Amino acid sequence: MTSLRDKDNEMLIISKDLVRSLQSRLLDPDQASQCREELERMLGIKEALSWRADAGPCCLSRSMSAHLFAEMRLLETALEAFRRGDYPEAAASLEEFARQAELNGSL
Repeated sequence: MTSLRDKDNEMLIISKDLVRSLQSRLLDPDQASQCREELERMLGIKEALSWRADAGPCCLSRSMSAHLFAEMRLLETALEAFRRGDYPEAAASLEEFARQAELNGSL
């Protein structure tokens, strides 16, 4: 589980429940357009963690960096689909992100 505070000092914690909720909202035409900020914040969290892993002194951090990069790429894919208005594709990318993050131990 990872978290980040935004400009309004609200903390977003990336958890299985958040990802499931976001997926279901992306598949609901009435709620899908409201999911962009959460996707962007999740990507920001992973980018910050990746930067810290890259700056780490040991080889374990390099391995973690590769896993985080894969997670970031899936979130970027979800955001790209979101921007095109392809909400089912965004939800599918988010599902793949959840699988990858779970395998990496970050979810």
